[in-house]
Amino acid sequence: MAEVVRRVRPTPTDEYLDNPHRGCCTFQHFNGDELFPGTSWSEEGPLAFPPRKAEVIPGYLPTTVSYCRWFWPVLEPEEGRYDFSVIDGALETAAARGQTLAVRLMAFGSAHQPQVPEWYARRHPMAETRLKSTVQRVPDHNAPEYLEHWGGLVREFARRYDANPLLETIDITYIGPWGEGAGECGVEQCRLFAQLWKEAFPNTPRLALIGHPQMAPAIATGSGWRADCFGDLRNMGSPEVPRQLSWNHMYEAYPQEVAQGGAQEAWRTAPVHYETCWVPMFWYQHGFDIDFILEQGLKYHTTYFMPKYTALPEPWMEKLDRFCRKLGYRYVYRQAIIESPVKAGTSFRFQSWIENVGVAPIYRRYDFALRLRQGDRSEYVVFDDVDIRKWLPGDAILDRRVPLPPSLKPGWVDLSAGLVAPGTREARVSFAVKEVFSDRWVALGGIEIL
Repeated sequence: MAEVVRRVRPTPTDEYLDNPHRGCCTFQHFNGDELFPGTSWSEEGPLAFPPRKAEVIPGYLPTTVSYCRWFWPVLEPEEGRYDFSVIDGALETAAARGQTLAVRLMAFGSAHQPQVPEWYARRHPMAETRLKSTVQRVPDHNAPEYLEHWGGLVREFARRYDANPLLETIDITYIGPWGEGAGECGVEQCRLFAQLWKEAFPNTPRLALIGHPQMAPAIATGSGWRADCFGDLRNMGSPEVPRQLSWNHMYEAYPQEVAQGGAQEAWRTAPVHYETCWVPMFWYQHGFDIDFILEQGLKYHTTYFMPKYTALPEPWMEKLDRFCRKLGYRYVYRQAIIESPVKAGTSFRFQSWIENVGVAPIYRRYDFALRLRQGDRSEYVVFDDVDIRKWLPGDAILDRRVPLPPSLKPGWVDLSAGLVAPGTREARVSFAVKEVFSDRWVALGGIEIL
């Protein structure tokens, strides 16, 4: 029998896809909550979870990731007595709102924010540090007691939640207020903390805070990274330096710190998360170059964008929306070539070209699968040897013979493709094409069985 093939070329779409593990994030809130007022926000994570106001609040973008952070005293008010009820509530709320939960645990904040628990400050080594013009007492970052007790909370959190599929990422935080690095910590202690997070979270993507000394040892353990002042183009100026040449993060910090931290290629196996400096409305009010900022975000292969859940500038909404659609992965199903007709009980050749038009891969496992439907019967063939986490920006090619399930009889069989959660038949990731069923499977025509 001469080989006959069917070529199927789905229609690409630029529409928003509610795909997991990428894009714009809410902050200390969940889809449909009221926005923070003006250009303000809170560093203290939610303790209560009010009813949803809307699907997507006007002035913001749709998201599938909530990013929240909590201080140590909330989670361990007494030594060894953990209270993770807010984490349980946050995970439950995220699931109800179609999101996963990215988390930062913080040992302490700035002088007017929560500090380490009183029980720790009374019994264990503390030090004084200056943050800008304020002096505050903070834990001695190099003390073995700090590694033991702060590390103990991290390990307990991991024991409870590392295997939870709703936990999106975990920040590696231990130096300075909010864990953002303004403090003294020795190289060996940084290595021990990085190793602690690696051992505690074998399943959850870990994110190092950018900068010396905490970034390099965490990157060496396979973590991704995040930065908390994305978009900073401030022009403070001075008598010696003109405004347009003054220091800012986008020029003076991030290019150098990514290189010095050995993080240029980390995006290939772990995510990059950018939190805005101030908020986009502040950028707009101060005339920042939005095109340069967003261009830099794509250059760093960013997966998550967190603008602190404040109203986005209406004149920039289209640009921010387009930017977020390019973040992380975005799979266009370019072509399928399917051998047909084929004899019952044999196999057929199946080829596919899928292009990742995003700027990064996906970092969670999903399996490529085919669904074959004949009448009221559905059979599934899972390509569980295909690791889509290796689908970097560019082309992915599948080419193999697929055995026909013996239950299929001569006649027509509808064929579709999907990216399913491991061990299930549920497609969770949508392809960026128009020929997609409501259950995320892509229609690929079919096969005639002789």
